Amino acid sequence: MQAFASLVDRVADQLAQLCGWAYLAIGLMLGFEVIARYFFNAPTIWAEELSRLVFLFATLLAAPALLRQNAHIRVTALTALMNPAAQRAARLVALGFVIALCCVLVWYGKDAPLNSYARGRSSGSMLDIPAWWAQTAVPLAFALLALQATLEFIRCALGAPLPPEAHMPE
Repeated sequence: MQAFASLVDRVADQLAQLCGWAYLAIGLMLGFEVIARYFFNAPTIWAEELSRLVFLFATLLAAPALLRQNAHIRVTALTALMNPAAQRAARLVALGFVIALCCVLVWYGKDAPLNSYARGRSSGSMLDIPAWWAQTAVPLAFALLALQATLEFIRCALGAPLPPEAHMPE
């Protein structure tokens, strides 16, 4: 179990790093598009659509690492007043909701990319990217988030220390 959990954690961290680099690539693509369009009057056919696709994956695939690092947005006004046992119970309930929501999104989210793949749908743009590429982001990302949330649930239920509150650097 520990080896599997360690693997899932490493995958989440590696994906988060990749997502960070993806945001840099998005900035470079859109910067190139702005320069090409406004300074050379030669817009690209790829920058905007490709940056949207990368943005979608980069945003969703970072979620497991954020969950593991306890860095998701949350309201702590009530949990800060609770004793450690109540905080653990609240975390277990919250993780249970995350797991349930992820399962629903994976279950219903899988149909769109499968349907688009079977029918050969595409974006209809000049790049004509297959529609299932973007639609795959939801079931894939939420399956990974469900896996990470399940591991966090098990860790919490087995008495692992509660994660510290994540703070943004000042």
